[in-house]
Parts: sequence; structure tokens; C-alpha cells
Amino acid sequence: MAFANTQIIPYSPPPPSSSSSRSTQQFTYEVFLSFRGKDTRYGFTDHLYEALISHGIHTFRDDNELERGGVIASDLRKAIEESKIFVIIFSENYANSRWCLDELVEISQSQRLILPIFYHVDPSDVRKQTGSYKQAFVDHEKEADEEKREKIQKWRSALMKVGNLAGYDLQKYRHETTLIKKIIDDILEELNSKFLLPISKELVGMNSRLEYLISLINLESNDARMIGIYGLGGIGKTTISKVVYNNIFNLFESSIFLEKVRERSHNSSSQLQLQKELLNGAIKGKNVEIISVHEGINMIKQRLRSKRVLLILDDVDELEQLKSLAGEHSWFGPKSRIIITTRDQHLLKKHKVDALYKVMELDAKESFQLFCQHAFNNNDCEKDFVSLSNDVVNYANGLPLALEVLGSFLFNKSVHDWESTLQKLKKQPKIEIQNVLKISYEGLDKGEQETFLDIACFFNGCNENDVIRLIENARIDITVLHDKSLITLFGNTIRMHDLVQEMGREIVRHCKETGKWSRLWDPNDISLVLKNQTGTDSIEGIFLDMSKSREMEFTTKAFRRMKRLRLFKVYWSCGFTSFMGREYPKLLVPKDFEFPSCDLRYLHWEGYPLESLPSNFDGENLVELNLKKSSIKYLWQSEKLREKLQVLNLSTSHQLTYMPCFFNMPNMEKLNIESCGGLEKVDQSIGFLKNLTSLDLSFCQKIEKLPRTIQRLVALQELNLEGCENLRSLPSNICRLKSLEYLNLSRCLKLKTFPEISENMECLSFLDLSQTGIEDIPESIEYLRNLIHLHLESCTELRSLSKNISSLFRRL
Repeated sequence: MAFANTQIIPYSPPPPSSSSSRSTQQFTYEVFLSFRGKDTRYGFTDHLYEALISHGIHTFRDDNELERGGVIASDLRKAIEESKIFVIIFSENYANSRWCLDELVEISQSQRLILPIFYHVDPSDVRKQTGSYKQAFVDHEKEADEEKREKIQKWRSALMKVGNLAGYDLQKYRHETTLIKKIIDDILEELNSKFLLPISKELVGMNSRLEYLISLINLESNDARMIGIYGLGGIGKTTISKVVYNNIFNLFESSIFLEKVRERSHNSSSQLQLQKELLNGAIKGKNVEIISVHEGINMIKQRLRSKRVLLILDDVDELEQLKSLAGEHSWFGPKSRIIITTRDQHLLKKHKVDALYKVMELDAKESFQLFCQHAFNNNDCEKDFVSLSNDVVNYANGLPLALEVLGSFLFNKSVHDWESTLQKLKKQPKIEIQNVLKISYEGLDKGEQETFLDIACFFNGCNENDVIRLIENARIDITVLHDKSLITLFGNTIRMHDLVQEMGREIVRHCKETGKWSRLWDPNDISLVLKNQTGTDSIEGIFLDMSKSREMEFTTKAFRRMKRLRLFKVYWSCGFTSFMGREYPKLLVPKDFEFPSCDLRYLHWEGYPLESLPSNFDGENLVELNLKKSSIKYLWQSEKLREKLQVLNLSTSHQLTYMPCFFNMPNMEKLNIESCGGLEKVDQSIGFLKNLTSLDLSFCQKIEKLPRTIQRLVALQELNLEGCENLRSLPSNICRLKSLEYLNLSRCLKLKTFPEISENMECLSFLDLSQTGIEDIPESIEYLRNLIHLHLESCTELRSLSKNISSLFRRL
């Protein structure tokens, strides 16, 4: 059975010195009952009234609503003016009452719905004033003066008008209860049609999303359920919650939609107002008064715990809002549904909702359709605008807000205007879009905001573990950003929506002076700052893509004031530019170049042109150092303790001749010396790297042996020695590398023997001996109990296999 106690509570900021309206309804009563008390008050009318009330339909009847001592005529007229539907019960003695007839005249003059019920009277008797109605008028006309005769004529006209309306004749129903049910159903249908929330008639991509969300709501369950809808600002959370509301609200006794909860929850009085709106929406006709949030909580529990309620709380951002409006499932009756929309997934988990629904971006086809609806007022694109429309759709990247704003802005504009707008968007995003997205940023604490800006400017699309390593306290910040839908995680990759990234970068660019920006990523901006030497201590990060840059010069003076530099990366996204078969030096760096390094956590300089890092290089806070493809011969001139350093990459630095001493890097985890052709030996101090998990010495062609101290690398999981053509032997104690999982010795042409394995190497699962000079496989190979991959391709010197290798083959 349908229910209809429904309250829609939209919100718009109130004008000065006024309070915002609690409701869009303009009527106090949904139904006004007109009846002859002596005939039906304690029978049919009473049963109908109780049925209306039990279905949540706020109903007026004179003996219940008018206060004693009141001026009945004026109160009655006020009640008629404030009623939406009129139910007239024409009984045998109805026309005998002048009160009833005056009431009928007032009602007949309204432009609202009137439902006549012919209770044990023939409808024609009402229309024509025959039968008992004839006798009633004979009595009225006795000794009637001119004024009364005019009134009698109004009574007759009202009876004729209302009697001609389609209504309900009790004689056509077997039982009064059947008639009452029919009346209730019709009234509910009429009321419900007036309570649909306003939404677009042509919603895009809604059907599949709605179907899935309805399945999460699980209307069949008898339990009260809470469902959380979350996602990025402007993604359509409110829209989809309104669609859900319009589809299911008639299944509930009370339905309430509280809009913009975040915007309206400034203090305890604001929370109190929201509680009042919730209660007034659920308890129709009673103007609830509460004086504290605590009292409001108790009243919600008391009044709603037996009601089947649909409550939608739109745009929630604080747990306290939920605690005061929908603290627990037990506050609401069986089969109730509480739907919460928010940008914060963690908030929903903390509140222990029963199901979560993430609103995703529109796909390309849906995006194009939505954009065309706003740009061309139909689902199709005009011929001359197809390419430009695709550019706008790509820019919006599935965000409905952006598609609607840009489509509406470009409506009825010329091709030239479209082109100009697209160019402008690259430098200055639409403020309407930015303001919505920025709300999530403003809800972050200072540290979370800094991490957000680092990702927006530098690390969108990067590995989560790398970002956690490079940004202080990033682990918890990333969780918060993900929960607030500012980033998404695909596996270990951090993704940020293009427009969210642009919002973050726009925050950085708020200052007119580029040298005072906290982060620089555009080659033109970086060039301007360095050329004019306008850099300040506001600059914390520089990521320079030389593939997109013109020739640039670094000078000590240009960097001198960047005392807070944390993140510094020079790279080629498209690889080194080649000129006449050799690398073209687009970056000019003097030999005495120096730059601030005290706060530096990340230094990535692809193609670093100097022989070593500057003599004043500090690096005390350095976490990752990447100088691949550099001209470096030795790393640094001082042996200062750098205990925070975890990753060192000197790969393809062909001129590197000296391995750095590792005593001062005790927390190193990854070491990459790949393709350093000038390196002849590995320093003994490598054994002090107790946390080293990955060591890559591949294609270091001059290395002949590894130090015995390598056995101390108890955490080492990967050892890559591929292409070490002069490697003649491995340390006999290599079997002590208990954590080793991957060992690659392929193309070690001079490696003749594999050491005896004197104890179990339980973690080793990959061993590559292909294209080596191996002559024999030792019997002790059986100790590699978990070996999965063994490569022996092109081992031309191999004379025999171990007798125990067959047991390995059975496991491989």
C-alpha cells in the first residue's frame, strides 16, 4: 500500500532579516472534511478520518481542529483557504444544516480538487435538490427574506456544481471499508504527483545507475537501512538522490529530503533548525518546537521509531550532522531508508552505513549527449561544432557539472567564440566549476591540503608507494583524499580528475607573482622565474620537463632564495632529444652550480651534467636521489650522514667510476647502478645496507666479483646481475641471502660456476642462468625448494645437470 506523509525541504539562502522557509507547501491541511455531524460523525466520517491520519495525510475536521472559544466562521474560512483537497460527505440530512451549506459555498468557489461522497443518497438528489434535499430546502425557504433567498440560491448552485463532479457513490461498493480504501488511494495518488522533486526531464546515463542503487537500497528488507552515496563534487550525487526519492517516496509513511546540510550546519542553532524540519516533515500538521539538539534527538527517536520513513540527507560533511539527524538505525521504524550523500567516503564508513554507492563519471557517449543538451538544446551536435564539442567533452572528463556549465555557456555562440573559450580554459578554468570542486579542498587540514597540492602539481598518475615515500605523512593524507573523492586509486596508481587537478593548480597560481608560487611545473613559468631570478622561499617544488622546454640556464643566483625546496625534478617525458646522432644539451649548467638542499626530499635530475653533486650539497632530508643518464663520476664530496635516503638511482651514468660509500646511508632500500660501464667494483660498505631489498648491477661490464659482505643483505629480495660480462664468480656465502626471491645472472659470459648452496634458500623462486659460461649445476640445487622459474637457455658450456635437478623439474 502506498503512503504519503511527504515533506520536501529545499534550501536557498534566506534574504536579510528573514528566516528560510521550512517547506515548499503552501497548505496547512492536505484534506478538508465537510460532513453532517449527526449523520456520520461517529461512523463513516470517523473511519475515513482515522484512515487518512494513519496514512499520514494531514486532515481538517471541525470538531478536532478548531479551538474552543474561537470565532468559528473566521477559523473555518481560514481552514478552507489553507486546505488542498476537499472531501464532501453528502448524507441524508446534509442539506438540513445551514452550516454545512455555507461551508459548501466557500469550498465550491475554490479552484482546488473536490471529491464528493454520496453516502446513502442518490447523486441526482444532491444535484437537483430532490428527495430529502427537497424537504430541507422547503424548510429553509419558510419565511425567508430577500437576503436569505439569495443565500439559498447560492446553496442550490453549490449543490448542483459539486453534485455534478465525479465522486463516490456508496451504493456501488459492497463495503464501506472498500470505499474508504479507494478514496485513500486516490488522494494519495493526487498528493504524490505534487511532491516530485524538480529534476531535468532528460537525465543522461541514469537508468543503469538507478537500477544498481535501488538494489543497494533493498526495498524488500524489513530492516531499517542506511545507504551512502559519495563522489566528487559536481558528479551528480544530489541529482541521483532526487531521482531515487521520486521513484520510491510513495512507499513510505513519511518522506523527507533535507538539502544542503553542509551549507546549513554552521552551529548548534543550525542543527536545531534541521531537526525541526525533519520532525515537521515527518509529523504532518504539528509545528514541532524543540529548544536543544539533545531534545531534538530524543524527539526524533520517539516520534519516528514506529514509522516507515524515507530520509535523504544531502551533502553531509561532518559526523555530528549525522549524529543529530540520523544517529542510529533504531531511531526509525522497520523498512525505513536513510540515504546520505557526501564527498567523504570515510564519514559513511564511520557512521556504519549498510551500503556504499560511488557515483562515477559519465562515459564518452553520455558526456557528449549531456553536453549537447545544454549547448544545442537537443541530443545531437550541429555539424560545424562536432570537433569542438569533442574537445569540450574531453576537457570535462565525464564531470556532469562541467558539461552543463560549459554547454550552457557556449549555447548559441559562434565557432570563433567556442575556439576562444577553449583556449581560455587552458589558462583560466570556469569559476562556477572551480568553486564547487574547491569545497572539498577547503575541508582538508593544512597537511592534507599540502599533499593534495603536491599530487595535483606533480604526482597525478604516480605510484602510491612512491608518493608515500616522497611526501612526509602522505600515507594518512592519501587515505583522506581518497575518502573525500579528491583522488582515486587504481591498484597502486593515484589518479586525480583533470578538473580537480586544475583546481589545485589554480590554487597555487592565486598569487600574481610566479616567483611566489609554492610549486612550479610549467616550463615557461620556470624559465621566467630562473631568467629573471625572481624565485623566493615560497617555492617548495620544481618539476621541469625538458621535452617541452626551450634552452634554459641554471644559475646559483637564480636558486639562491629557494631555501624551502623539497621536490626537484628535471626530466625528459619523451626521452632525450637527439641531434646529429648525439644528445642535444638544452640545459646549461655552470660547473660551480649550487642549489639549496637542506629541505630537499626528492632530487631527480635526468642527465645531470656535472661530475658530482655540489660541494655544499646537504641532503640531510633526502629520501630519493635519481641521477640516471648523468655525467657524474662520483656522487658527493662529503660523507655526511644521510640516514633518510631510501632510493638511489645512478643507472646509465657511464662515467661513474667510484661507488659511493654506504656507511652513511643505513636505510637504503633500492639501489640501481644499471649500465654504469665505468664502474669496476662494488664497495665493501654495501654490506651495511640492512634494509636493501633491490640491487640492480646489470650491464656493469667491468665488475668481476662481488664483495663477501653482500651476505649481510638480509632483506635483499632482488639481485640483478644480467650482462655483467666480466663477472667470474659469486660469493660462496650467497646462500645466506634468506630473503632473496629473484636472481638474474643471464649473459654473465665468464661465470663458470654456481656456488654450492649449503643451506635452504626458501624464498628464491626465479633463477636465470641463460647465456652464461656455467659448466655444472651443483648437487645442492635441491635446496632451492621453492624455485619456480629456472632458465638455462644457450648455456653452451654446460656439461651436465645435477642428479637432484629432476626433483626440481617435478616442482617447476
